[in-house]
Amino acid sequence: MKRIERDFITLFNCLWYQDFPVSEGDYTNTADWTIHIGLVVKTCAKLLGARAGFEQGGRTDAVIKFSDGKILSNVEWEWSEAHRDDVGEIEKLLSNHEAAAFSTFISYSAEKNLAATIEKAASLWRQASRPLIFFVVTFERSSGNREFLELQTYVFEHGSYRLYRSQPALPCDLFQSEYLEYEDGE
Repeated sequence: MKRIERDFITLFNCLWYQDFPVSEGDYTNTADWTIHIGLVVKTCAKLLGARAGFEQGGRTDAVIKFSDGKILSNVEWEWSEAHRDDVGEIEKLLSNHEAAAFSTFISYSAEKNLAATIEKAASLWRQASRPLIFFVVTFERSSGNREFLELQTYVFEHGSYRLYRSQPALPCDLFQSEYLEYEDGE
């Protein structure tokens, strides 16, 4: 794994809690989540010395690019669960993945569908020549709403994948001192 990939993952996971659109016990809507993800992506880009342009390059949700024109990452995100046949963001990233240092996908998955979500990504990304960083927010249904559980970060490269990091999805569930002894992938 390249340092810039590791830096991006660390920044994304830390910035995930900044200006979070949900208070404890509340629910939110897709518009708030879209804005939140856009702000996290934009801040990551800025801290890495790049900029994020939105709805570019064939209507990609975001393109993180350096001033010399080199693309760090094409970024897609989707509120619908990625294992579904009608969700094609991973395919969209795959079709243009060689233009970027790595691709980024941010999505959601019910706990019961997580294995299918990861398998779909693994199957699609198996032959890719550049990494896919996949941030997936797991949830359970509660009165028709999504109760968010974890933000899991997977890295797909060289025909395989691994869970790189896992943390509570909601800042109200985060107790930082618990993570003092955690290793990568925990």
